[in-house]
Amino acid sequence: MFLKLWKLWEGIKVKAEVYVVLERGRAQLLWTVAPEIDKAYWLEPDFREEAARYASAARTASADRSAVRAGAIAYEPLPSRLRRCLFWSEPLPLGQAAGLAERWPRSPGGGWDERSAAEQLARMVREDMEENGRKRRGGLLRRSGWRLPVLRPERRDRSRQPAGMPLDRPRQPAGHVRLHAANGGPIGIADARRLTAQACRLAELCRGRALLSGEAQALFAAAGVDGADAAAPALQLAALLGRLRIGPAIAPLPAPRFAWLRRLAPPGTRPRRANLRCLRCGSGEAHMRRTRCAACGRMCAYCEACLGMGRSRECGLLILGTPTTAPPRGAAAAPPAERAGTPPIAARLAPWKLSPAQAAAAAEALRYIERDDMRILRSRQRFRPPGPLGRRRPGCATAAGDPGFGSPRIGEPLSPFNRLPAPAAPIGPFLLWAVTGAGKTEMIFPLIESVRMRGERVLVATPRRDVVLELDPRLRRAFPHEKIVTLYGGSPQRWEDGDIVLATTHQLFRFQHAFELVVIDELDAFPYHNDPLLHYAAAKVCKPGGRTVLLSATPPAGLQRAARRGKLPHAKVPARFHRHPLPVPATIRTPPVGRLIRQRQLPARLAAAIRASLDRGAQLFLFVQQIRHIDPLVGLLRQTFPDAAIDGTSSKDTKRAEKVRLFRECAIRLLVTTTILERGVTVPRSDVFILDADGRLFDEASLVQMAGRAGRSQDDPAGRVYFCAPERNRAQRLAIRHITGMNKLAKRQGYLNDGNGSGEGR
Repeated sequence: MFLKLWKLWEGIKVKAEVYVVLERGRAQLLWTVAPEIDKAYWLEPDFREEAARYASAARTASADRSAVRAGAIAYEPLPSRLRRCLFWSEPLPLGQAAGLAERWPRSPGGGWDERSAAEQLARMVREDMEENGRKRRGGLLRRSGWRLPVLRPERRDRSRQPAGMPLDRPRQPAGHVRLHAANGGPIGIADARRLTAQACRLAELCRGRALLSGEAQALFAAAGVDGADAAAPALQLAALLGRLRIGPAIAPLPAPRFAWLRRLAPPGTRPRRANLRCLRCGSGEAHMRRTRCAACGRMCAYCEACLGMGRSRECGLLILGTPTTAPPRGAAAAPPAERAGTPPIAARLAPWKLSPAQAAAAAEALRYIERDDMRILRSRQRFRPPGPLGRRRPGCATAAGDPGFGSPRIGEPLSPFNRLPAPAAPIGPFLLWAVTGAGKTEMIFPLIESVRMRGERVLVATPRRDVVLELDPRLRRAFPHEKIVTLYGGSPQRWEDGDIVLATTHQLFRFQHAFELVVIDELDAFPYHNDPLLHYAAAKVCKPGGRTVLLSATPPAGLQRAARRGKLPHAKVPARFHRHPLPVPATIRTPPVGRLIRQRQLPARLAAAIRASLDRGAQLFLFVQQIRHIDPLVGLLRQTFPDAAIDGTSSKDTKRAEKVRLFRECAIRLLVTTTILERGVTVPRSDVFILDADGRLFDEASLVQMAGRAGRSQDDPAGRVYFCAPERNRAQRLAIRHITGMNKLAKRQGYLNDGNGSGEGR
């Protein structure tokens, strides 16, 4: 029997069975991907008790009792004769089954019997199929060769009465609704133990994750789970036990809670079907596309927004692991600031050898993440940044409570009607506003250390793969005894668990409430900037009550305003670690790049500045807006400076990584590139030239970031920066004001060794 159950996984992507659980006049419609498990759980006390006993022992062994207790099925012991299950005879597409469960009428007062429940179930299925374009002929609903007779409760047939059912009860329609009562189940105690052991293991593997069924199968296979391709029964049992949640990847928004909203529809019309939402990335109806699905046979919706991370379908399964559980607060598990004998913050910062500006900011961030939760919550009420870290974006689900996923619909208990608690929103963010080259990475090391001292997990996320690969060795050197997992497209560690996870922001779609500390680096960078889906992903990975730290040299305008007004906790680092001022850009009037290429000649002042930088031994970044300008400009520069090694690269260059390596090693002296290298690449002695600096693609933030490539080395702190354009526009003026303002603040706070507020590039 156990082996037979495992074969059910094949249909997990598209089919589910719906059923109604009846007890004491109450009824609830549920759905399942493994009906034999649900029948055993609801109707066979021996199976249920053994599964609960085994799961409880596993929870005790894993020291995770509080988390599971919050989400476990509250099952009121009843005599088996008082509970019945009415199953619809045919499997339904997963999205359809979940929608039916969502629309089942709630009536806490009871009043349900087998006849009324069967009628309601048949009516809802019929109406749902009519809405999906099914043709009704002669009282039959026909679809792909199978027949669903419309319920006719007035017909009676003694020969079809279930054993033990009084004859005055209505006949369940043949091939329509099946009544199941407790008559002794085929799943024995040994099978119950094996299934429960497997369910607990799969739930542990899924903890803190949000996975499509194919991803879950790959995770189980990578973990060495036997029968990973047939895990439906174990997942179903884990959901019934409250160890994880399963549901459709795309689900309708909840129906209006108030009856007067439903009455707004014109008389005689059926309320419109609710808009769909992707429960993995939060996208709304605008990102849904419907195609004829070969798997479920319907016009099935899939999400275009997160298609690059795998197809999220209306008939596909999404598995949400329960949040990782923090240790109970007390003397042994309190934050370091609360423990007796814990060194003061200054002593904990000393081993990291931070500059005065870095140490001050890191101390402020440490106090924030170790502060009492209620004080931070009051701070959070004063500031709600845009996106899922604050107010809700149109078309996106909130990270704290996804529609249709509150309990999982599978296994929602009847006594009492209970839902998994909606996760609390993460604590409000803290902004580390540090100039380029200030050493933001080194400043987060004490924060990571503090969280790891409590045994909690840490996520460091950044938008770009290049930056992830550069941060990886630095984190491993700083924390040699921690397990560090690095995730990006094609990562070999894709299914590994780590104490510290370093990932691109797109990888966050596969996590849910997994980390105590979430650090978002370069939050103003593409593609994270202005992408509500990535904001949603970043918000949902933080555990309830967890901390989020934002790192940026050029925060978005909304965050800057909130920080200035005191609504956003923050620390500003206006000086680099070597305590020299930022190079202030000089301006050179030049024609547009396109004209330079056509004329095949560089302006004399620009050529002289490039020659001076080459002569002083600097590496030169030369930024342009258009990829199509790179190759012609490289040819022109090689013609003008034949003695220099010159090359170009862009996001479309398959040899980009190799060229950047050669540039770091000085084998290439001048690199023509786009904003793909505006951040995350540090070269010790470098000068920066920005052509077409007045172009629409170069805003204040990008100009500041590109200028920040210069002067980062202790040996060459006064690198040169040039804005080259036909005219000086607002973005250039704001960028220069930003840089000079930080220099003035650093001088005022005593962080500069050199009182001069400008670099050599003026």
